[in-house]
Amino acid sequence: MGVQSYLEEHQVFSLEEFRSEFGEGRTAYNLLVRATKKGLADRVTRGVYVSRTGRFAQAEPDPYVVAARLSADVVMVYHSALELHGLAHTPTRRVQFASPTATAPFVYRDFEFRRYKPQPLPAADAVQSTTLVRRPDGVVRVTTRERTLVDCVSRMDLSGGLEEVSRSLAALPYVDASNVLAYLRELRSPTAVARTGWFLEQHASEWYVSEDALSEMRSMLGKGPYYLSRDNEAGRWVPSWRLYLPHDADDLERWVHE
Repeated sequence: MGVQSYLEEHQVFSLEEFRSEFGEGRTAYNLLVRATKKGLADRVTRGVYVSRTGRFAQAEPDPYVVAARLSADVVMVYHSALELHGLAHTPTRRVQFASPTATAPFVYRDFEFRRYKPQPLPAADAVQSTTLVRRPDGVVRVTTRERTLVDCVSRMDLSGGLEEVSRSLAALPYVDASNVLAYLRELRSPTAVARTGWFLEQHASEWYVSEDALSEMRSMLGKGPYYLSRDNEAGRWVPSWRLYLPHDADDLERWVHE
């Protein structure tokens, strides 16, 4: 297969994938550099390329597939995970992913790509925290719905803010409380427990969350107090979760239940 044919069949690819086809030597790399200079491909960032040839000349590549090509350990997180699960209330042009491999932020075709360090989990093999999502142009790894819920309520500043997270999570059809509990045990964050427990309690009937699961979460709390908003805004007090809701709690409850 020639370079032209390869570019006509592969929209998004890594340098490693290209070399597996054309060899590890300098010649293969020079062929790719030459194609890029001719405008037949874009160098998105180090090690990742997008074809601009044939049917791909005017096509916008899937940004999540682009991010997945950065390394084999990439996992989509936060608001990007909400989008991939079809939950996001408001779409964005930011791609958020976790990876042990350091990658500087970059922009490609008006999408901002930003890497985060993976959440440290002492016994990660005991928690099902990621899953695969099939896209039209490939498969990407993303946090599970349960981990996405916990991550987003824990870091709402990275997930679109309180309103966006509340409205997005309201679209969840079902939550496996056992997976939520397993993840919370590994995180060992009472604040994450309080925030997650409060959200689950609001949707307990439609998400089939048992009182036993909620009781176990309450047993994981410390003395508190905890705050739903990151700026420690002390509005309405929820004693069962030792949690302060923000002052606009009426709006919050509307967002949660819409």
